[in-house]
Amino acid sequence: MKKLLFAMSFVLLLLAGCLEIDGQELAIHYDAGADRIDVHVVYRGLFAEGGSGSERDPLAKARKDLAEAKQSGEFAFWCNWPMALDLTREFPAPVRAMLDHLDIENGALFTDPQGVLCAQQFVRIREAKAFVQKLNLVFELWAQAQLLGGTSGRDGKHAWDADTKDLVREFLRSGEKLLVVEPGRLQARLPLSTADHQWLKRQLELVFLDNMPRETVRRLAVAERRAGGGDPADTAAAEAAVVIGGEQLKKQVQQAPSFRFFWDNELAVVREPELTCVSFGVRDDKVLRVRKSAGGLYHPQLLDALREAGEAIEDGMPDQELERRFEAFRQRDAVLPPKLAALRAGKGADGK
Repeated sequence: MKKLLFAMSFVLLLLAGCLEIDGQELAIHYDAGADRIDVHVVYRGLFAEGGSGSERDPLAKARKDLAEAKQSGEFAFWCNWPMALDLTREFPAPVRAMLDHLDIENGALFTDPQGVLCAQQFVRIREAKAFVQKLNLVFELWAQAQLLGGTSGRDGKHAWDADTKDLVREFLRSGEKLLVVEPGRLQARLPLSTADHQWLKRQLELVFLDNMPRETVRRLAVAERRAGGGDPADTAAAEAAVVIGGEQLKKQVQQAPSFRFFWDNELAVVREPELTCVSFGVRDDKVLRVRKSAGGLYHPQLLDALREAGEAIEDGMPDQELERRFEAFRQRDAVLPPKLAALRAGKGADGK
């Protein structure tokens, strides 16, 4: 069971790196007839991140991270390329059983019409119904572990109340699914008591309150440092690094990715009798879109270095061309990156 529960965090594997992404867009297309989910991952603003003191040459490390991702197909979500999933790494058997449903294809490096360095990848989930069943099993095992006295929350100390435990038992006994995947929408269905529903909403509030001020201060501090001739790769900033005037506050909050996430995406938390539904997207839409807005930390140092090295970069790619390439991907098999292709062929990571 411990190995199965480990799968709950497989998408949050942290790998050391200095390749950062400023913003991101996901387009998720579910083809029920073909039993397949295709995802277009667009990274907006690739740059070398430093300032932590752990890397002497963040630009060189970022280039190495990018080269390794091209070989393995490692893909990322939210704010940082190191928050990534590399299918060529070793995983417990239950996790590997899920990951074997995934195919990855690397797309081109490109600049957008504003000249910002971007990248794209395509992710395919084959036999999507079986994949979702396996994922539901993991969630069910986690829920059962909670019934035995497990704790949750940011501090790991929240204990579910007796009403929630009764609701979970009845929900699982009825055959209902905790995770529902539909065309245009993903939905988590959580049998919670009123008290635990309020606790969950409080956790979402705390995530926002932690991240929004930090994002705002960091963006302003980095901008000031760069304006003064500081290292563009240095993106570190203490929370007291800047003072924000009242006239600036509204604009700065509006630009914070954690604030924008709630308004740029179709995200809903709906309370039904004895059930909390958290959903992304609109049911029956052709494509589910998830957007993480730019944090304002991008700088062109990595772009300049890649161009100097002769890296192939397509210039000025419009959104319409990105849509066309995603459509083309949905009509064919994925072209796996070399390291992943070798693994799937039963070879070692070196292709032998």
